[in-house]
Amino acid sequence: MTESSTTDLFGLDSGRMHAILLTLEEGIQLWDADGRLVYVNPASCLQFGDDAHSGMGCHWTAFVQRCATEAGEPCDEGCFPIGEALAGIAIPASLLLQIGRGAGVIWLRVNARPLTDATGAVVGAVSSTVDVSQLIAQEQRLKLQAHFDILTGLPNRVLFSDRLDQALAHARRHREDLAVCMLDLDGFKLVNDRFGHPSGDLLLKQVARRLHESLRGDDTAARLGGDEFALLIGDLKTSGQCEQVVKRILEAVGAPYVIDGTEVCITASVGVTLFPGDTVDPDQLLRHADQAMYKAKQAGKNRFSIFDPTLESRARANFGLVRKIEDALERREFALYYQPKVDCRAGRVVGLEALIRWNHPVLGLRMPGEFLPLVENEDVIVSIGDWVIAEALRQQASLRAAGHELTISVNIAARQLVHREFAERLEAVLSAGGRDRLEIEILESAALEDISTVSSLITSFQQRGIRFALDDFGTGYSSLVHLKRLGADVLKIDQTFVRDMLDDPGDLAIVQGVVGLAGAFRRDVVAEGVENMEHVRMLLAVGCDVMQGYGISRPLPAESLRWWLDAFTPDPLWLSMPPNMTH
Repeated sequence: MTESSTTDLFGLDSGRMHAILLTLEEGIQLWDADGRLVYVNPASCLQFGDDAHSGMGCHWTAFVQRCATEAGEPCDEGCFPIGEALAGIAIPASLLLQIGRGAGVIWLRVNARPLTDATGAVVGAVSSTVDVSQLIAQEQRLKLQAHFDILTGLPNRVLFSDRLDQALAHARRHREDLAVCMLDLDGFKLVNDRFGHPSGDLLLKQVARRLHESLRGDDTAARLGGDEFALLIGDLKTSGQCEQVVKRILEAVGAPYVIDGTEVCITASVGVTLFPGDTVDPDQLLRHADQAMYKAKQAGKNRFSIFDPTLESRARANFGLVRKIEDALERREFALYYQPKVDCRAGRVVGLEALIRWNHPVLGLRMPGEFLPLVENEDVIVSIGDWVIAEALRQQASLRAAGHELTISVNIAARQLVHREFAERLEAVLSAGGRDRLEIEILESAALEDISTVSSLITSFQQRGIRFALDDFGTGYSSLVHLKRLGADVLKIDQTFVRDMLDDPGDLAIVQGVVGLAGAFRRDVVAEGVENMEHVRMLLAVGCDVMQGYGISRPLPAESLRWWLDAFTPDPLWLSMPPNMTH
């Protein structure tokens, strides 16, 4: 269209209009009453490229094909404002559109207004376009930082929480199972300390990539911070399907890495909770997955653990009792009973095992089996263990003053044994003395949960004069390798084998086997559960001299213990046993 025709159409001097429009940074486009482009200013050419000039005379609908909505969807004629402006409708709010240009896109805010003559008749339309690409890019960067981890590119805690809400809603609608997982790297701090934080960051990036590649497209891996990740695994038909996915993840994470030219191996511990078996509260699901992950750590790392809602319900039901046990510790309602250990061949008392009792104000004297299992996974078990050690050493000092030099044994729960502050807490309790005659008994099964940590702990305290005994030996996963690695000083034969060895050749063979292992590895051996003289005769016959059980003495309160020790006289039949008697 010529300048004269433009002047005739809009009633403006073409030169003056062009001078005005030339100064604007916004793009200005004029359209005639038929919706055809009749003018563009220079800013429009910068925004649309050469197509702005070549499109002169084109209908506005031709431009629709080059545009997309803010959401990235193709534009239709209804979302482009020129048609409404030509219909005499003013568009009060600007529209945000993507305009394809070359290999990329630019973002434009578009406004349109109808142009009318003196009579009010619509004779065309004017549209303005503002390039907001830099503003949109900045908003996208901020959104990316708000929802994605900058280091790994994985979703962060905020986005994971949003996806968890969506995944729960989807699982409820479609009646599907959903797994929420917490993953923590084992030994990442050692890598950071050895190679430095830049190398640690590189390792985290590689872990993130492996997690992403190990999951299906609809699943989510997120980094919550540090070396802690969260996973969403949906569309599950069975718990076994979830286990397969988690095992694949553990294998992927556990494969060697190359950091600064050096091969590095790390593993991961994963906690899993399953919806709808577990709660519907997202935060509670994450806490339960975290609890299961901690349990996987305790069990030896490089493994996964699935949260059991039944145990959680039981824990809530026992909460009141746990609190009562905590109060009982504060009110000094616990007491120690002591069961003597006797070398029957030598005819002398060689030690005592400290056994806890609860003097319940209503129910009377309670045995440990009635309350300790309820708190074996609670922090209070650590406090109880500390008290037992301190009280046993206090009694030992009192006996020493009375002339009885005896080793005293205390039992340590699995949770206390693997507690990260166990060594420091034990050292604090031992500061008062008595460590040269202290023996710590640990269950064989508990020791094998983290054999490396327990082995190091045993070695460390043996150097300080503490002895260690493997309690209930033979009931776990005994092997020569475990026995050698643990390096315990004493093997205690479980009472179930001792009790039935007189009638069961299999139990007798186990007793003989443990005694043989103790001799081969130069360990002491103690038999529990001795109930009568026949047990004593048999144990002496197979080479086990040190025993404890009701056949020798029941556990005694502290006030009766000294009297029993003063009055102790070995049974003459013990001393008459030949040294190599066989059954």
